Amino acid sequence: MSRGRIAGETYPERIRMGLLSRTFTPELVNFVVDEAGAREERTRSLPSRLVVYFVLTMWLFTGCGYGLVLRELVEHWPRRRGEEWRPARTGSLTLARQRVGPGPLRLLFDRVAGVSGSPATPGAFWRGLRLASLDGSLFDVPDSEANGAAYDRASNGDRPGPYPQVRLLALVECGTKAMIGAVFDSFAVGERTLARRLQVHLHTGMLVMADRGFPAFGLWQAAAATGAQLLWRASDSFTLPVDHVLSDGTYLSHLNGPRGARITVRVIEYTVVTAILDTDGVSEETSELFYLITTLLDPASAPARELAELYAARWTSERSSNTSRSSSAAGGLPPCARTALPWSSRNCGPCCASTRPSTSWQLSPADRAHLSVSHISFKQTLAAARRSVGADFSPSPADRQGP
Repeated sequence: MSRGRIAGETYPERIRMGLLSRTFTPELVNFVVDEAGAREERTRSLPSRLVVYFVLTMWLFTGCGYGLVLRELVEHWPRRRGEEWRPARTGSLTLARQRVGPGPLRLLFDRVAGVSGSPATPGAFWRGLRLASLDGSLFDVPDSEANGAAYDRASNGDRPGPYPQVRLLALVECGTKAMIGAVFDSFAVGERTLARRLQVHLHTGMLVMADRGFPAFGLWQAAAATGAQLLWRASDSFTLPVDHVLSDGTYLSHLNGPRGARITVRVIEYTVVTAILDTDGVSEETSELFYLITTLLDPASAPARELAELYAARWTSERSSNTSRSSSAAGGLPPCARTALPWSSRNCGPCCASTRPSTSWQLSPADRAHLSVSHISFKQTLAAARRSVGADFSPSPADRQGP
């Protein structure tokens, strides 16, 4: 088997899976390019459709320069006898990205985002409710004048951080890690504010989990009004008076709102005991006390142990989601993006490319094996996606011109 090298890492010749172009079909990419009004007015060596695929590929090959990323995308395209590819210069690719703009990527994300699990998908449903989780992250963005004006920097003592930061909040389907919706804003905008922008995705038949940074009267009231059930962790400093103790040891409490308003919640308190095996035998380690608040008030239909286990499973989902983004973002934007289009909240390239490897690309083998997606290696899936980039992508005649 022939071998090649990229960024110092040896890898086998690509298998012809074409995962990128199967998820983001040429027909879909053509549609979003036309819908965004980004179609080129004349024949170009870097047509708009190629530029969109280039941006998606860039997020699979973080740490690589523009030239290597473009080669990964186009080296499998059919060529006429004697035809050779000449690598486009970085400046040409930067100008092409500016010409296309963020519009097609935003439309592309809107098209591919959404749930993908079925009742048969492990971890996607519980007692008829679709499981989802709110998950937030921070990204460094290029230190450009535009980004510096739009986004705040985290402070390090008396000194601002080296890069502006963007806060991402995503609503993720548990069991598949599919991104249902995502919103961006400056580092200074809190997760609670961003969560209100995701409420359009909440609905009856869904159980939404979130960590201890989210509970607040207004946000809880608005989220519950969508018809979705809620299971959020509260901090130990959160006021939860005991109003009524239930048969299973959980209790009813309430959240205090303005002008004496109240919302009844059920509180589940628990600890996690971990058995540790060492040379002296088996010892036990007890975690901190966890507080969960939920709209599910009946212990018979929503056992406390099951809810605690669901929240523990959410941690796995969150860690996997973070692994997905850290593998894609490599601690921020890849070097090849630092001289590219100014990053904005409308640029959904990282969301498109960093979430799909952990959703549809993992979901298919997981379903065949009757396993949870969490049992399918994200890194190996990402490696397979990298190997298959461009493998079965058939460009249009205009796209076949050498860059």
